[in-house]
Amino acid sequence: MRKCRRRRIKIFFVFVITVVLTVSCFLYFRGNLIDYVDKYTSALITTRVVDIFNNSTTEALTGEMFQDKGNFYEIRYDGDGNVALISGDMVVINALMRDVAAISQRDVNLLCKSEDVQVPYSSVLGSMLIANYGGKYTLKLENIGNIQCNFRTTFESVGINQTLLCMYIDLFADISVMLPLYVKNIKVQNSMVVYQNLIVGKVPEFYFENGLGSSLKL
Repeated sequence: MRKCRRRRIKIFFVFVITVVLTVSCFLYFRGNLIDYVDKYTSALITTRVVDIFNNSTTEALTGEMFQDKGNFYEIRYDGDGNVALISGDMVVINALMRDVAAISQRDVNLLCKSEDVQVPYSSVLGSMLIANYGGKYTLKLENIGNIQCNFRTTFESVGINQTLLCMYIDLFADISVMLPLYVKNIKVQNSMVVYQNLIVGKVPEFYFENGLGSSLKL
């Protein structure tokens, strides 16, 4: 009977040790994979999404409404040659933001459905020497929410009575990378200049966007 008890104790300890080793190995390999995703895959996804943002903005700007850049802002001068009014056409600006956001949303969704974002299975070993060898595991990506698109206007003094007017499109995306028992959220932001105009003449300290006043800092 003592032999039977000892045997059960041994079996129990062997089982406990096996479970501990199995869990430890899983956590070790999972930790290496998470480190690889954090260091390399995040940069890869950010680069691809930024490329999408840039291409989407370029594609949207080919629209007929945006061919004449004078459609974005109206600049009026007084009799002395000074700027009397700068007015942004929000119909045109909103149309551009809508098109950029829609194209970006489409292409980011295609990226999330593709199988191009992969990590090698050997990355779980934690060695950079063999990280690019062996088969590859396709990451599951998910776009969280819609692409956010905003615009902003800046004024910069570049000389005597010369002001550079720029309009930027700011794009934001949240991408989730899903691994076993782990989710990595990647926030991507990018800005692109879509309009530039060198204004010659004294610029007022106030400009309007269809009646909405905005401060002007030089």
